[in-house]
Amino acid sequence: MTKKYWSQRKGINAKFDLNGLKRSFKSVFQKYYQQDYYQEFFGYYCVDQGDVPGKAGNDISEYIFRKTRREVEWPLIDNLDKLDEDFLFDMIEFMHDCISKPVDGYYHSYSGCGYHYNSFNAISGQEEFRQDINPMLNDYSDGYELNNFGEIVLLLTPGLKELTEASIPAKENESKSIKIKMERAIKKYRDRHSNFDDRKDALRELADVLEFLRPTVKTELLTKDENDLFHIANNFAVRHNNAKQRDDYGPAWLSWIFYLYLATIHLCLRLRDK
Repeated sequence: MTKKYWSQRKGINAKFDLNGLKRSFKSVFQKYYQQDYYQEFFGYYCVDQGDVPGKAGNDISEYIFRKTRREVEWPLIDNLDKLDEDFLFDMIEFMHDCISKPVDGYYHSYSGCGYHYNSFNAISGQEEFRQDINPMLNDYSDGYELNNFGEIVLLLTPGLKELTEASIPAKENESKSIKIKMERAIKKYRDRHSNFDDRKDALRELADVLEFLRPTVKTELLTKDENDLFHIANNFAVRHNNAKQRDDYGPAWLSWIFYLYLATIHLCLRLRDK
């Protein structure tokens, strides 16, 4: 469900604080755990066999440490109160990677033991997990989302989100450098720890790509448009640093120019290939 209720639409108590996020994450995790979505990794208890380990082995706390470098006592939900924001985000990403929807198995009826599965679908399980987690992350702090790679990143507006996920139609001999720069820029811009300077660095990456594509910009776009694009890059403390440049602009302007550059790069590549 994506519906926002009256108070949320009015901006009243619409945001999660850290404690609220922990409480809701605990509820989501418990739901999937009870439905055996974590059986593949964390195993199960059988009245006949005892503790049957999953992929994480017998020591789940040690497995979490190896994967995340975080010291946490298992079961995790008993220790959520101790986690700060970074720790909690690590655990959300980790639980996304470990979840898988149970597909095939059998019901062990003796003493009501329960289902023991031997076949799982990680893609389906992770998609369901994201659908439950993202509405909470969207309304936490500045807004975040858990992407398809299981990484928590800054939430983007719908149009910009599609641009960051669009394929890059670059020619074979240049696709690697263009793709690397664009992916690096997007990753840096959306990193949950990125600050204003990090996002300016991301803009510089995109400005470098535009510089490479400048012949296409000259051919396919009006001269004035071309001049305006590079005026922004060169005079607003994006690409170079000198006393004449302006840097007294805010995050909203930075988001707009990131969107403009990214959209222009995609347009230039498609116009040129066409």
